[in-house]
Amino acid sequence: MATATPPFSSYAMTHQGVRDLDTPIRQGGTNPLEVNVGDAERTWSALGGGALFAAGLMKGGILGTAMLWSGAALLLRGVTGHCDVNAALGRNTA
Repeated sequence: MATATPPFSSYAMTHQGVRDLDTPIRQGGTNPLEVNVGDAERTWSALGGGALFAAGLMKGGILGTAMLWSGAALLLRGVTGHCDVNAALGRNTA
């Protein structure tokens, strides 16, 4: 019976022999989180997302939860520079 290869086996190894999880797997030469958001847009997304996240924490309830998740999404967009909507539309503002 064949065993499955662990998903981390294709990661690069550090000189100490530990898998380097900071190095992304490049399958087919594409990066799944390609930067497709410009610097100014990233800054505003991160600032607005952080403010919306904080407001959601203070608000509470269903509306606060919605604000929290929306803020987290904007914050992630600002930090990573990747927007799934831009990727789906084939748009790159970087």
